[in-house]
Amino acid sequence: MERITIKDVARLADVSVATVSYIVNGIHEDRYTPDTKRKVLQIVNLYNYQPSRLAQSFALSKSRNVIILTDKHASILQKAESYDFIRLFCKTFERLGYNPIMQTYLENTRVDMADAIMCVGMEEDKFRRLAQENFVPLISVDGKINDELFFQIYQDFGYVLAEGEKKFGKDNFTLVLVDTYNATLKKEISALSENIVFVDGNDFGNLPKGNIVTVHSSLKKVYGSGGAEILFVPANTQARIDAVLDCFNKATERVQGTTHTVRVR
Repeated sequence: MERITIKDVARLADVSVATVSYIVNGIHEDRYTPDTKRKVLQIVNLYNYQPSRLAQSFALSKSRNVIILTDKHASILQKAESYDFIRLFCKTFERLGYNPIMQTYLENTRVDMADAIMCVGMEEDKFRRLAQENFVPLISVDGKINDELFFQIYQDFGYVLAEGEKKFGKDNFTLVLVDTYNATLKKEISALSENIVFVDGNDFGNLPKGNIVTVHSSLKKVYGSGGAEILFVPANTQARIDAVLDCFNKATERVQGTTHTVRVR
């Protein structure tokens, strides 16, 4: 792994080398803004830029705490899916000696004692505001962030649609999903097919009929009681948790030269 240089930090932060030097050494604070300082320090931390004493202290201060940050769920379906993921996540991370800590998103959330923050289904603007307040790695699960600085893990919905075509034929089914707060990911999914419906779980009377494909166990149960023809391609699997763990390890160890967007099958 190549060591990141001060020039790399400056390029990633879109500032001068001198500005990076001022910030990591805590001098000439009148020559840069607080926003610039936060951006540079975040990159210093994420890439473990070694000349910075601050970056070295981050690397040595492993707390074994992992924050799982969720939004306030609007429906029983969102709560069920979130619980399913958190149950698998905690089982794996506790076995490895970590302390998963559940929190609900609040404005200006600052986390001081954690190795990373897992943001589950969080909308992009909230994720970015959180990134402004924290220098530990942030990882987005079930949320797309248009910034390759951050790891982001979500299901490969192109693969899910292909599985639906194998079973039911092209354009002969509806992909039904629990609604998501992350509009960026929702837009990406919606662009894949016209036969995709998001449901909020507050009105089961208007669910699509016919052949159904879903990735959510809660929706599988809802449709199963009505006798519909269903293909279930589960979202919450051990393979997904393993992908999250891999991204967590790379983020906390500041591994460079790896893709930050992971679509799980």
